[in-house]
Amino acid sequence: MFRASLLEMHAGLHWFITPQRFDVLFDSVYNSLTDNSPKEQFFLKLKYCMASLKHGHDGIWSEDLQNGLNYKMGVLPKNRKHLPLIITYLDQRLFVLNNCSSNTNLINGSEILSINGISTKQLSQEFSNYLFSNGRNTNFKYKQLDFYFQFQYLLQALHPSESYSLEIIPFGKKKKEIMVIDTELPQTIVDNYKKNTGNHLDTWGDLLSYKLLDEKEKLGYLKIETFSPWRVKKDTLTYENLLSKIFLEIKKDNIKNLIVDVRNNEGGDDTWQLTTSYFRAIPKGSQSGLPYLQSDKYTQIKYIVKNDENKDLLALFDANPYAMIDKTKEGKYKLKSVYTEHDTNEKPLMPNAYSGKVYLLQNGLTFSAGFAFAAKLKELIQKDSGYIKIIGEDNGDDMDAGVGSGGWSLTVKLPNSNIHVNIPITGGGLDTPYSTKPVKFLDYKVIPTISDKINGVDTEVEFVKKLLKTNKI
Repeated sequence: MFRASLLEMHAGLHWFITPQRFDVLFDSVYNSLTDNSPKEQFFLKLKYCMASLKHGHDGIWSEDLQNGLNYKMGVLPKNRKHLPLIITYLDQRLFVLNNCSSNTNLINGSEILSINGISTKQLSQEFSNYLFSNGRNTNFKYKQLDFYFQFQYLLQALHPSESYSLEIIPFGKKKKEIMVIDTELPQTIVDNYKKNTGNHLDTWGDLLSYKLLDEKEKLGYLKIETFSPWRVKKDTLTYENLLSKIFLEIKKDNIKNLIVDVRNNEGGDDTWQLTTSYFRAIPKGSQSGLPYLQSDKYTQIKYIVKNDENKDLLALFDANPYAMIDKTKEGKYKLKSVYTEHDTNEKPLMPNAYSGKVYLLQNGLTFSAGFAFAAKLKELIQKDSGYIKIIGEDNGDDMDAGVGSGGWSLTVKLPNSNIHVNIPITGGGLDTPYSTKPVKFLDYKVIPTISDKINGVDTEVEFVKKLLKTNKI
Protein backbone atom coordinates (compact mmCIF):
# COMPACT_ATOMS: atom_id res chain seq x y z
CA MET A 1 0.00 0.00 0.00
CA PHE A 2 2.88 2.33 0.84
CA ARG A 3 4.65 1.58 -2.43
CA ALA A 4 1.52 1.78 -4.57
CA SER A 5 0.53 5.10 -3.01
CA LEU A 6 3.90 6.64 -3.87
CA LEU A 7 3.91 5.26 -7.43
CA GLU A 8 0.46 6.64 -8.17
CA MET A 9 0.24 9.78 -6.08
CA HIS A 10 3.70 11.27 -5.49
CA ALA A 11 4.36 14.24 -7.79
CA GLY A 12 7.81 14.13 -9.38
CA LEU A 13 8.46 10.70 -7.92
CA HIS A 14 11.44 10.00 -10.19
CA TRP A 15 13.04 13.44 -10.29
CA PHE A 16 15.82 12.35 -7.97
CA ILE A 17 15.61 8.54 -8.00
CA THR A 18 15.41 6.38 -11.12
CA PRO A 19 12.64 3.79 -11.47
CA GLN A 20 15.33 1.11 -11.35
CA ARG A 21 16.83 2.44 -8.11
CA PHE A 22 13.32 2.82 -6.65
CA ASP A 23 12.56 -0.85 -7.38
CA VAL A 24 15.86 -2.12 -5.95
CA LEU A 25 15.47 -0.04 -2.79
CA PHE A 26 11.86 -0.97 -2.10
CA ASP A 27 12.37 -4.64 -2.95
CA SER A 28 15.35 -4.91 -0.61
CA VAL A 29 13.49 -3.24 2.24
CA TYR A 30 10.37 -5.34 1.66
CA ASN A 31 12.44 -8.53 1.70
CA SER A 32 13.98 -7.52 5.03
CA LEU A 33 10.61 -7.35 6.80
CA THR A 34 9.51 -10.08 9.17
CA ASP A 35 6.13 -10.74 10.78
CA ASN A 36 7.34 -10.06 14.30
CA SER A 37 9.49 -6.97 13.65
CA PRO A 38 8.90 -4.13 16.11
CA LYS A 39 6.60 -1.47 14.69
CA GLU A 40 9.26 1.24 15.05
CA GLN A 41 11.66 -0.79 12.90
CA PHE A 42 9.00 -0.88 10.16
CA PHE A 43 8.41 2.85 10.62
CA LEU A 44 12.12 3.65 10.28
CA LYS A 45 12.42 1.54 7.13
CA LEU A 46 9.51 3.40 5.54
CA LYS A 47 11.05 6.69 6.62
CA TYR A 48 14.37 5.67 5.04
CA CYS A 49 12.65 4.69 1.77
CA MET A 50 10.70 7.92 1.57
CA ALA A 51 13.74 10.06 2.40
CA SER A 52 15.51 8.44 -0.57
CA LEU A 53 13.01 10.15 -2.89
CA LYS A 54 14.59 13.50 -1.92
CA HIS A 55 11.41 15.59 -1.56
CA GLY A 56 11.21 18.06 1.32
CA HIS A 57 7.41 18.04 1.50
CA ASP A 58 7.25 14.33 2.27
CA GLY A 59 6.21 13.25 5.72
CA ILE A 60 5.66 10.15 7.81
CA TRP A 61 4.53 9.83 11.41
CA SER A 62 2.92 7.47 13.87
CA GLU A 63 0.61 8.70 16.60
CA ASP A 64 1.59 5.98 19.05
CA LEU A 65 5.33 5.95 18.27
CA GLN A 66 5.86 9.70 18.10
CA ASN A 67 3.59 11.35 20.64
CA GLY A 68 5.62 14.39 21.63
CA LEU A 69 4.68 16.95 24.23
CA ASN A 70 4.42 19.80 21.75
CA TYR A 71 4.84 20.71 18.09
CA LYS A 72 8.57 21.27 18.30
CA MET A 73 9.22 18.01 20.17
CA GLY A 74 6.68 16.01 18.20
CA VAL A 75 9.05 13.19 17.26
CA LEU A 76 10.04 12.34 20.84
CA PRO A 77 7.95 9.59 22.49
CA LYS A 78 6.80 10.94 25.87
CA ASN A 79 7.63 7.72 27.70
CA ARG A 80 11.17 7.32 26.31
CA LYS A 81 14.29 9.02 27.61
CA HIS A 82 16.49 11.04 25.26
CA LEU A 83 19.69 13.06 25.22
CA PRO A 84 18.60 16.15 27.24
CA LEU A 85 20.47 18.82 25.30
CA ILE A 86 19.20 21.68 23.16
CA ILE A 87 21.64 21.66 20.25
CA THR A 88 22.44 23.68 17.16
CA TYR A 89 24.46 23.12 14.01
CA LEU A 90 26.68 25.98 12.91
CA ASP A 91 28.29 25.29 9.55
CA GLN A 92 27.64 21.55 10.20
CA ARG A 93 29.44 21.62 13.57
CA LEU A 94 27.33 20.58 16.56
CA PHE A 95 27.09 22.78 19.68
CA VAL A 96 25.17 22.73 22.96
CA LEU A 97 22.78 25.68 23.18
CA ASN A 98 21.27 24.73 26.51
CA ASN A 99 22.19 21.93 28.88
CA CYS A 100 18.99 20.42 30.28
CA SER A 101 20.74 17.44 31.86
CA SER A 102 21.63 16.71 35.48
CA ASN A 103 25.35 17.04 34.64
CA THR A 104 25.99 20.71 35.39
CA ASN A 105 29.64 20.44 34.31
CA LEU A 106 28.62 20.64 30.66
CA ILE A 107 28.85 24.32 29.68
CA ASN A 108 26.49 25.92 27.15
CA GLY A 109 28.37 26.66 23.96
CA SER A 110 30.47 23.50 24.10
CA GLU A 111 31.11 21.70 20.82
CA ILE A 112 30.21 18.00 20.60
CA LEU A 113 32.83 16.02 18.65
CA SER A 114 31.59 12.47 19.18
CA ILE A 115 28.99 10.43 21.05
CA ASN A 116 29.79 6.95 22.35
CA GLY A 117 32.88 6.97 20.15
CA ILE A 118 31.06 7.84 16.92
CA SER A 119 31.91 11.23 15.43
CA THR A 120 29.06 13.72 15.19
CA LYS A 121 29.86 14.04 11.48
CA GLN A 122 29.26 10.32 11.02
CA LEU A 123 26.08 10.39 13.12
CA SER A 124 24.75 13.41 11.22
CA GLN A 125 25.31 11.71 7.88
CA GLU A 126 23.61 8.53 9.14
CA PHE A 127 20.61 10.42 10.50
CA SER A 128 20.30 12.48 7.31
CA ASN A 129 19.33 9.30 5.47
CA TYR A 130 16.03 9.38 7.39
CA LEU A 131 15.16 13.04 6.79
CA PHE A 132 13.31 14.75 3.95
CA SER A 133 14.82 17.47 1.81
CA ASN A 134 14.68 18.62 -1.81
CA GLY A 135 17.26 17.14 -4.17
CA ARG A 136 20.82 17.74 -3.02
CA ASN A 137 19.97 20.18 -0.25
CA THR A 138 21.42 19.30 3.16
CA ASN A 139 20.78 22.52 5.14
CA PHE A 140 17.11 21.65 5.64
CA LYS A 141 18.11 18.28 7.10
CA TYR A 142 20.54 19.81 9.59
CA LYS A 143 17.85 22.23 10.77
CA GLN A 144 15.41 19.34 11.29
CA LEU A 145 18.07 17.53 13.29
CA ASP A 146 18.54 20.38 15.76
CA PHE A 147 15.35 22.48 15.65
CA TYR A 148 12.87 19.60 15.73
CA PHE A 149 14.80 17.14 17.93
CA GLN A 150 15.32 14.65 15.12
CA PHE A 151 18.93 14.19 16.31
CA GLN A 152 17.79 13.15 19.79
CA TYR A 153 15.07 10.87 18.39
CA LEU A 154 17.30 9.09 15.86
CA LEU A 155 20.16 8.79 18.34
CA GLN A 156 17.94 6.87 20.75
CA ALA A 157 16.15 4.92 18.00
CA LEU A 158 19.30 3.81 16.18
CA HIS A 159 21.86 3.85 19.03
CA PRO A 160 19.78 3.24 22.18
CA SER A 161 21.40 3.91 25.54
CA GLU A 162 20.50 5.06 29.05
CA SER A 163 23.46 7.45 29.01
CA TYR A 164 25.82 8.84 26.38
CA SER A 165 29.53 9.54 26.57
CA LEU A 166 30.25 12.85 24.84
CA GLU A 167 33.62 14.00 23.60
CA ILE A 168 33.45 17.79 23.76
CA ILE A 169 35.48 20.96 23.56
CA PRO A 170 34.14 23.10 26.43
CA PHE A 171 33.11 26.63 25.48
CA GLY A 172 36.06 29.00 25.69
CA LYS A 173 38.61 26.17 25.92
CA LYS A 174 40.73 24.14 23.50
CA LYS A 175 41.34 20.87 25.34
CA LYS A 176 38.93 17.99 24.73
CA GLU A 177 36.98 16.43 27.59
CA ILE A 178 34.72 13.42 28.06
CA MET A 179 31.37 13.88 29.81
CA VAL A 180 28.66 11.33 30.52
CA ILE A 181 25.10 12.57 30.11
CA ASP A 182 22.14 10.56 31.40
CA THR A 183 19.04 10.49 29.25
CA GLU A 184 15.83 12.17 30.46
CA LEU A 185 12.13 12.13 29.63
CA PRO A 186 10.85 14.94 27.34
CA GLN A 187 8.88 16.49 30.22
CA THR A 188 12.07 16.75 32.26
CA ILE A 189 13.81 18.44 29.31
CA VAL A 190 10.95 20.95 29.02
CA ASP A 191 10.95 21.63 32.77
CA ASN A 192 14.73 22.10 32.91
CA TYR A 193 14.69 24.39 29.88
CA LYS A 194 12.04 26.56 31.54
CA LYS A 195 14.15 26.61 34.72
CA ASN A 196 17.29 27.56 32.78
CA THR A 197 15.83 30.19 30.47
CA GLY A 198 12.42 31.22 31.80
CA ASN A 199 10.90 30.28 28.42
CA HIS A 200 8.73 27.44 27.20
CA LEU A 201 10.46 25.19 24.67
CA ASP A 202 7.62 25.39 22.14
CA THR A 203 7.09 29.16 22.17
CA TRP A 204 6.31 30.67 18.77
CA GLY A 205 7.27 34.24 17.99
CA ASP A 206 4.73 36.81 16.89
CA LEU A 207 3.10 36.05 13.55
CA LEU A 208 4.42 39.34 12.17
CA SER A 209 6.50 41.96 13.94
CA TYR A 210 8.17 45.22 12.98
CA LYS A 211 10.48 47.67 14.72
CA LEU A 212 12.63 50.67 13.88
CA LEU A 213 16.25 49.67 14.43
CA ASP A 214 18.16 52.82 13.51
CA GLU A 215 16.59 56.23 13.03
CA LYS A 216 19.71 57.73 11.43
CA GLU A 217 20.07 54.94 8.87
CA LYS A 218 16.29 54.68 8.43
CA LEU A 219 16.71 50.98 9.12
CA GLY A 220 13.68 48.85 9.94
CA TYR A 221 13.26 45.17 10.81
CA LEU A 222 10.33 43.01 9.67
CA LYS A 223 10.08 39.47 11.02
CA ILE A 224 7.77 37.03 9.19
CA GLU A 225 7.54 34.04 11.51
CA THR A 226 5.51 31.83 9.17
CA PHE A 227 3.23 31.83 6.15
CA SER A 228 1.00 29.41 8.07
CA PRO A 229 -1.03 31.94 10.10
CA TRP A 230 -2.98 29.14 11.82
CA ARG A 231 0.15 28.18 13.75
CA VAL A 232 0.07 31.48 15.62
CA LYS A 233 -3.36 32.95 14.94
CA LYS A 234 -6.58 31.19 14.03
CA ASP A 235 -7.51 33.15 10.94
CA THR A 236 -5.81 34.52 7.85
CA LEU A 237 -7.67 37.82 8.25
CA THR A 238 -5.51 38.60 11.29
CA TYR A 239 -2.43 38.22 9.08
CA GLU A 240 -3.86 40.55 6.43
CA ASN A 241 -4.74 43.21 9.01
CA LEU A 242 -1.33 42.97 10.68
CA LEU A 243 0.43 43.24 7.33
CA SER A 244 -1.53 46.35 6.40
CA LYS A 245 -0.81 48.04 9.73
CA ILE A 246 2.90 47.18 9.65
CA PHE A 247 3.50 48.60 6.18
CA LEU A 248 1.65 51.77 7.12
CA GLU A 249 4.04 52.05 10.08
CA ILE A 250 7.04 51.39 7.82
CA LYS A 251 5.88 54.24 5.59
CA LYS A 252 5.37 56.60 8.54
CA ASP A 253 8.90 55.81 9.76
CA ASN A 254 10.20 56.72 6.30
CA ILE A 255 12.24 53.50 6.17
CA LYS A 256 14.87 53.38 3.41
CA ASN A 257 16.58 50.14 4.48
CA LEU A 258 14.42 47.19 5.54
CA ILE A 259 15.62 43.91 6.97
CA VAL A 260 13.11 41.18 6.03
CA ASP A 261 13.67 38.13 8.23
CA VAL A 262 12.35 34.77 6.99
CA ARG A 263 14.77 32.60 8.97
CA ASN A 264 12.96 29.48 10.26
CA ASN A 265 9.97 30.32 8.05
CA GLU A 266 9.06 26.89 6.68
CA GLY A 267 6.25 28.13 4.49
CA GLY A 268 2.49 27.75 4.57
CA ASP A 269 -0.24 29.12 2.33
CA ASP A 270 -0.77 31.88 -0.24
CA THR A 271 -0.14 34.65 2.29
CA TRP A 272 3.40 34.64 0.86
CA GLN A 273 1.98 36.10 -2.37
CA LEU A 274 0.06 38.76 -0.47
CA THR A 275 3.23 39.70 1.40
CA THR A 276 5.21 39.91 -1.85
CA SER A 277 2.68 42.39 -3.24
CA TYR A 278 3.61 44.83 -0.45
CA PHE A 279 6.97 45.15 -2.22
CA ARG A 280 6.18 44.60 -5.91
CA ALA A 281 3.14 43.61 -7.94
CA ILE A 282 3.13 40.04 -9.21
CA PRO A 283 2.47 40.28 -12.98
CA LYS A 284 -0.01 38.09 -14.79
CA GLY A 285 1.59 35.02 -16.32
CA SER A 286 4.73 35.20 -14.15
CA GLN A 287 3.82 32.14 -12.08
CA SER A 288 3.27 28.61 -13.33
CA GLY A 289 2.21 27.08 -10.05
CA LEU A 290 2.40 23.34 -9.31
CA PRO A 291 -0.10 21.82 -11.75
CA TYR A 292 1.22 18.31 -12.47
CA LEU A 293 0.07 15.02 -10.94
CA GLN A 294 1.81 11.65 -11.03
CA SER A 295 -1.07 9.61 -12.49
CA ASP A 296 -4.79 9.49 -13.25
CA LYS A 297 -5.72 6.86 -10.67
CA TYR A 298 -5.36 6.36 -6.91
CA THR A 299 -6.08 2.70 -6.18
CA GLN A 300 -5.40 3.26 -2.48
CA ILE A 301 -7.93 6.08 -2.25
CA LYS A 302 -9.94 4.40 0.52
CA TYR A 303 -6.91 4.74 2.82
CA ILE A 304 -6.54 8.49 2.22
CA VAL A 305 -7.49 10.53 5.29
CA LYS A 306 -10.61 12.49 4.35
CA ASN A 307 -11.48 15.97 5.62
CA ASP A 308 -13.84 18.82 4.70
CA GLU A 309 -11.27 20.30 2.31
CA ASN A 310 -10.51 17.22 0.24
CA LYS A 311 -13.39 14.74 0.46
CA ASP A 312 -15.49 16.21 -2.39
CA LEU A 313 -12.47 16.57 -4.67
CA LEU A 314 -11.36 13.02 -3.93
CA ALA A 315 -14.83 11.71 -4.73
CA LEU A 316 -14.81 13.65 -7.99
CA PHE A 317 -11.35 12.35 -8.91
CA ASP A 318 -12.30 8.78 -8.05
CA ALA A 319 -15.47 8.94 -10.15
CA ASN A 320 -13.89 10.67 -13.14
CA PRO A 321 -10.29 11.93 -12.86
CA TYR A 322 -10.60 13.78 -16.18
CA ALA A 323 -13.17 16.09 -14.64
CA MET A 324 -10.18 17.53 -12.76
CA ILE A 325 -7.16 16.83 -14.96
CA ASP A 326 -6.04 16.83 -18.58
CA LYS A 327 -3.48 14.55 -20.22
CA THR A 328 -0.92 16.52 -22.20
CA LYS A 329 0.51 15.39 -25.52
CA GLU A 330 3.71 14.53 -23.64
CA GLY A 331 1.73 12.09 -21.53
CA LYS A 332 1.77 14.20 -18.35
CA TYR A 333 -1.23 14.68 -16.05
CA LYS A 334 -2.09 18.33 -15.42
CA LEU A 335 -4.75 19.94 -13.23
CA LYS A 336 -7.35 22.00 -15.06
CA SER A 337 -6.71 25.73 -14.76
CA VAL A 338 -9.63 26.28 -12.38
CA TYR A 339 -7.67 24.35 -9.73
CA THR A 340 -4.42 26.32 -10.18
CA GLU A 341 -5.70 29.90 -10.44
CA HIS A 342 -4.78 30.69 -6.84
CA ASP A 343 -1.14 29.91 -7.72
CA THR A 344 -0.98 31.71 -11.06
CA ASN A 345 -3.10 34.85 -10.77
CA GLU A 346 -1.54 38.29 -10.80
CA LYS A 347 -1.31 40.24 -7.53
CA PRO A 348 -1.65 44.05 -7.70
CA LEU A 349 0.65 46.31 -5.72
CA MET A 350 -0.81 46.95 -2.27
CA PRO A 351 -1.36 50.41 -0.75
CA ASN A 352 1.62 51.67 1.30
CA ALA A 353 3.93 49.21 -0.47
CA TYR A 354 7.64 49.48 0.33
CA SER A 355 10.11 50.29 -2.48
CA GLY A 356 13.39 50.92 -0.63
CA LYS A 357 16.40 48.66 -0.13
CA VAL A 358 15.77 45.13 1.13
CA TYR A 359 18.13 42.91 3.13
CA LEU A 360 16.55 39.47 3.33
CA LEU A 361 17.73 37.07 6.04
CA GLN A 362 17.32 33.33 5.44
CA ASN A 363 18.60 30.03 6.82
CA GLY A 364 18.27 26.30 6.25
CA LEU A 365 14.73 26.25 7.64
CA THR A 366 13.52 28.83 5.10
CA PHE A 367 11.48 26.43 3.02
CA SER A 368 8.46 25.98 0.74
CA ALA A 369 6.39 29.18 0.76
CA GLY A 370 9.18 30.81 2.78
CA PHE A 371 11.59 30.18 -0.05
CA ALA A 372 8.96 30.98 -2.72
CA PHE A 373 8.57 34.42 -1.13
CA ALA A 374 12.34 35.00 -1.02
CA ALA A 375 12.83 33.89 -4.64
CA LYS A 376 9.90 35.85 -6.06
CA LEU A 377 10.86 38.96 -4.07
CA LYS A 378 14.42 38.89 -5.41
CA GLU A 379 13.22 38.24 -8.95
CA LEU A 380 10.72 41.11 -8.97
CA ILE A 381 12.94 43.66 -7.22
CA GLN A 382 15.90 42.96 -9.51
CA LYS A 383 13.66 43.08 -12.58
CA ASP A 384 12.52 46.52 -11.42
CA SER A 385 16.17 47.62 -10.97
CA GLY A 386 15.60 47.73 -7.23
CA TYR A 387 17.99 46.71 -4.49
CA ILE A 388 17.91 43.41 -2.58
CA LYS A 389 20.63 41.37 -0.88
CA ILE A 390 20.18 37.83 0.48
CA ILE A 391 22.10 37.23 3.72
CA GLY A 392 22.65 34.20 5.95
CA GLU A 393 23.03 30.64 4.70
CA ASP A 394 21.55 28.60 1.86
CA ASN A 395 17.83 28.08 2.35
CA GLY A 396 16.02 24.74 2.59
CA ASP A 397 15.35 24.34 -1.12
CA ASP A 398 17.44 22.95 -3.99
CA MET A 399 17.37 25.85 -6.42
CA ASP A 400 19.60 24.11 -8.97
CA ALA A 401 17.08 21.29 -9.46
CA GLY A 402 14.53 23.49 -11.21
CA VAL A 403 11.63 21.37 -9.95
CA GLY A 404 9.43 21.36 -6.89
CA SER A 405 6.62 19.41 -5.25
CA GLY A 406 4.21 20.93 -2.77
CA GLY A 407 0.90 22.71 -2.90
CA TRP A 408 -1.66 19.98 -2.36
CA SER A 409 -0.79 16.98 -0.20
CA LEU A 410 -2.74 13.91 0.86
CA THR A 411 -2.22 11.64 3.83
CA VAL A 412 -2.45 7.87 3.46
CA LYS A 413 -3.09 5.96 6.68
CA LEU A 414 -1.65 2.45 6.43
CA PRO A 415 -4.42 0.29 7.93
CA ASN A 416 -2.43 -2.31 9.88
CA SER A 417 0.30 -0.14 11.40
CA ASN A 418 -1.71 3.14 11.54
CA ILE A 419 1.36 4.91 10.18
CA HIS A 420 0.51 8.14 8.36
CA VAL A 421 2.28 8.99 5.10
CA ASN A 422 2.08 12.56 3.79
CA ILE A 423 2.41 12.66 0.00
CA PRO A 424 2.73 15.87 -2.08
CA ILE A 425 0.48 15.21 -5.07
CA THR A 426 1.20 18.36 -7.12
CA GLY A 427 4.47 19.57 -8.60
CA GLY A 428 6.06 21.47 -11.46
CA GLY A 429 9.21 22.75 -13.06
CA LEU A 430 11.73 21.45 -15.56
CA ASP A 431 11.40 18.04 -17.16
CA THR A 432 14.99 17.18 -16.22
CA PRO A 433 16.47 18.33 -12.88
CA TYR A 434 19.87 20.05 -12.94
CA SER A 435 19.67 20.90 -16.65
CA THR A 436 20.48 24.56 -16.02
CA LYS A 437 23.53 26.37 -14.66
CA PRO A 438 23.89 26.53 -10.85
CA VAL A 439 21.88 29.37 -9.31
CA LYS A 440 23.68 31.94 -7.18
CA PHE A 441 20.98 33.11 -4.81
CA LEU A 442 22.86 33.96 -1.61
CA ASP A 443 24.79 37.25 -1.67
CA TYR A 444 26.50 37.09 1.74
CA LYS A 445 27.11 33.87 3.65
CA VAL A 446 26.89 34.75 7.34
CA ILE A 447 27.06 31.97 9.93
CA PRO A 448 26.50 32.94 13.60
CA THR A 449 29.26 32.14 16.08
CA ILE A 450 28.35 30.01 19.09
CA SER A 451 29.35 32.95 21.28
CA ASP A 452 26.76 35.15 19.58
CA LYS A 453 24.16 32.39 19.87
CA ILE A 454 24.46 31.87 23.62
CA ASN A 455 24.79 35.60 24.28
CA GLY A 456 21.67 36.49 22.30
CA VAL A 457 23.47 38.45 19.59
CA ASP A 458 21.75 38.41 16.19
CA THR A 459 24.78 37.93 13.94
CA GLU A 460 22.96 38.51 10.64
CA VAL A 461 21.26 41.71 11.80
CA GLU A 462 24.55 43.05 13.13
CA PHE A 463 26.14 42.22 9.78
CA VAL A 464 23.59 44.43 7.98
CA LYS A 465 24.21 47.27 10.45
CA LYS A 466 27.96 47.13 9.85
CA LEU A 467 27.53 47.06 6.09
CA LEU A 468 25.35 50.15 6.22
CA LYS A 469 27.77 52.07 8.44
CA THR A 470 30.85 51.20 6.38
CA ASN A 471 29.03 51.97 3.10
CA LYS A 472 30.20 48.70 1.57
CA ILE A 473 26.88 48.12 -0.13
